[in-house]
Amino acid sequence: MNVKNTDFSPLIRINLPRVTIRYILSLINEKLTSTLLWIYLLVSIGVAMQVGAANWDIIWHGVVNVESFFTPPHLVLYSGVGLTLIATITGILISIKHNGRLTKQFSLFHKIPNPLKLIALGCIIEVFSGQFDSWWHTNFGFDGLLSPPHLMLISGMLLSIIGALIGTHLSDTQKKFKIISQMISYGILWMILINFVFMFTLPFSEGQYFDFNPSPTVALVLGSTLPPAFTAIIFYSVQSLPFAFRMTFVAATLMTLQSLATIISNSYFIGLFPLYLLNLLVPVSLDIISIYAKKNNKSLDILSNEEYKRIIFSIAIAFFFITIYFPWSVNMFKVYFGIERITFESVIIFEQLLWKFILPVLMPVSLISSFLAILIWKKFYGHQKLINVFKVVS
Repeated sequence: MNVKNTDFSPLIRINLPRVTIRYILSLINEKLTSTLLWIYLLVSIGVAMQVGAANWDIIWHGVVNVESFFTPPHLVLYSGVGLTLIATITGILISIKHNGRLTKQFSLFHKIPNPLKLIALGCIIEVFSGQFDSWWHTNFGFDGLLSPPHLMLISGMLLSIIGALIGTHLSDTQKKFKIISQMISYGILWMILINFVFMFTLPFSEGQYFDFNPSPTVALVLGSTLPPAFTAIIFYSVQSLPFAFRMTFVAATLMTLQSLATIISNSYFIGLFPLYLLNLLVPVSLDIISIYAKKNNKSLDILSNEEYKRIIFSIAIAFFFITIYFPWSVNMFKVYFGIERITFESVIIFEQLLWKFILPVLMPVSLISSFLAILIWKKFYGHQKLINVFKVVS
C-alpha cells in the first residue's frame, strides 16, 4: 500500500470571542497608560528640579557670588535635565514597542504619543542650553538672569511640563494617581510661567559683558498683569479636576518648590517661612467654601453656578500673587520706583510699595487682568483643533 508522503504542518487557530479580544487589548492599553503616567510624573519631577534649582541659583549668586558654572544649583538643575531626558527616552522606547505589536502600518515617528514628542523637543532644548550655558560662562563670565542660554532652558522646561500635563490629562484612566499627577504638573507649570515673566521683569540681567535688564516701565506693565493672569488661568483649569482640595494641592506644590529654593535656602529669608506658609490659607479656605457650596446650593446662591464659582475663586487666588511669589514679586517694581535695595531686603521693598502701589494700583489691576485672562482662555480652552493636535496614538 502506497502512502502518499504529505507534509502536515499543523496550524492551531484559536477563535476568541470579540469581547475577549477587546478585553485583552484593553489590558495591554491599560498597562501602557499606567507606564506612561509614571513617565509623565518623572518628567514633571525632573522639570521641578530644574525650576527650583533656577530659583536657588539666583539666591546662590547673591550669597556666594560665584562665577563658576559648576555650582550646587547647577548640579541639581542638570540632574533634573538628566531625569527628564531618561524618562522621555524610556517612554518613547516603550511606546514604539507597544504600538509595534498592535500595527505595522505606522512609521516609527507616529508610534510616539504627541505629548512625548513635545517633551522630547523640550529635552533637546534643555540639553543644548546646558552646553550653551557652559560656553557662555567660559567666554563671558558671570551672566544675568535673562541670558540666551537661560531663556532657552526655561523654554525647554515649559515645553516639557506642557507635554507632561497634556499626556497625563489624555491618559485613558480615572485613577486617583492620574489626578494627583495632573495637580503636580499644574503646580510646576504655574511656577515656570511665573518664572518666565520674572526673566523679563526682574532687574537681575546685567552680566559681566551684557546688560539685558528690562525697561522699568515694561517691567511694571508685565509684572502687574501677567502673573495674576497666568495664576487665574491655572486655577480656572484646576477646578475641573475631581479632587476636593485641588486648589490647595496645586498651591502647595508651587509653595514647596518656592520654599525649598528661595525661602529656607538662606539665612536672610528663613525667618519668613512661617509667614510665607500663611499663603496656603487662601486656597484652603476656597476649597472648603467650594465643598460647602456644593452641599448647600441654596444658602450660597452666587456660588451655586459652577462657572461663576470657578471664575471668582481663580481671581481670588490671583489677588494674592504678590505674597505667593515673594520675594521676586516685589523686586519687579523697585527700579521703576527708584528703590535701591537688594533682593535680601525685599521685606523693606514690600513695605515701601504697599501703600503707594500694591494696594491702590496693583490689586485692582490684578483683578482686571485675571478676569480678562479667564475670558480669553475660555475662548481657546477645549478648542477642537487644539485638542486634536495632542491626541494620544492608540
